[in-house]
Amino acid sequence: NVLPWNPFILPYLKKAGLESIRHLLGIKVDRQLITALVERWRKETHCFNFREGECTITLKDVAILTHLPIDGKAVCVSDPPPPPQDCDGI
Repeated sequence: NVLPWNPFILPYLKKAGLESIRHLLGIKVDRQLITALVERWRKETHCFNFREGECTITLKDVAILTHLPIDGKAVCVSDPPPPPQDCDGI
């Protein structure tokens, strides 16, 4: 279970300054670990609940693990607007 990579998106990653995400290509997904974390997630507190106490994942944690920048402008992507509707019959 390796995350798929589509080279088509590389120009967009470069433009957004997110090219460093390419190193995630070789990360294997541990489904059992993800399942265990999902079972311990508490949406009321936005924390993982462990025997030792609660654990929160911060944006800085994600930035360190993924090598992605967290400062600067936000990157927003939206779908293009739908084509205009035909007005026949109005």
